[in-house]
Amino acid sequence: MIPNPARPTQTRSLRLWPTWTAVAAVWAFSLSNQIWLFALLFLAWAAFDIVTGESSFVQRVTRREQPGTYWLVVFTWVVLSVLWLVYPG
Repeated sequence: MIPNPARPTQTRSLRLWPTWTAVAAVWAFSLSNQIWLFALLFLAWAAFDIVTGESSFVQRVTRREQPGTYWLVVFTWVVLSVLWLVYPG
């Protein structure tokens, strides 16, 4: 018997609004050449990573299992954000 994957429900699709909003923002920032807006997005990314205790950059890292790599990634987001806000290009 061939498995029949469940269709995405409207509820499941509605949970994706933060992702769709971020993708739209990235396109808008890129097309408008407003680098400081990327800084705000990266700060939000760093805040989300700190709250959840994990980050997904190239691969998933967690604060508990890989603390050095985790904090390096979060530190990178914060430093890039500050640099882009101070020197917007």
